[in-house]
Amino acid sequence: VPMFGPSFLGARGDALIDIGVLSIVAVVPILLWSWSLARRQQWTLHKRVQLSTAVVLGVVVLLFEIDLNRIGGIFAVTADSAWAGTATLNFWIWTHTAFAISSTIVWVLLVVASLIKFPSTPEPKYFATHRHFGRLAMLLMLGSGVTAIPMYIYGFIF
Repeated sequence: VPMFGPSFLGARGDALIDIGVLSIVAVVPILLWSWSLARRQQWTLHKRVQLSTAVVLGVVVLLFEIDLNRIGGIFAVTADSAWAGTATLNFWIWTHTAFAISSTIVWVLLVVASLIKFPSTPEPKYFATHRHFGRLAMLLMLGSGVTAIPMYIYGFIF
């Protein structure tokens, strides 16, 4: 029994899986915008966008993981796909999972460290480290967003 009703995108799976994939894909342009804010030294808005995005995505991912666990995991949920058990679907599942886990770890650590290191008015003291890990987190999150699309298509559409 789906936790949030059936898919509103017309796929196999439930509405929360649709929300999860749309959220991860929506993060891509938000992160690029947030990056542009930081480049223009609009740090307060950059911070607000990052914290808001982290909270919203964190809640969605938490609900998504609870739902996925309740249903039996990604392989159970994609069992009806024509691509179930193939190297293609497994590649997209594992690649997306690697990006999702690594981006979550880097992003959470970066947010926590930034909240500790940067006062309300940022000081340039930690910018180089923040910039390095910010770019890494953004690239990993972009990878997560990009790989979510073929995983969703192969797992829930075909």
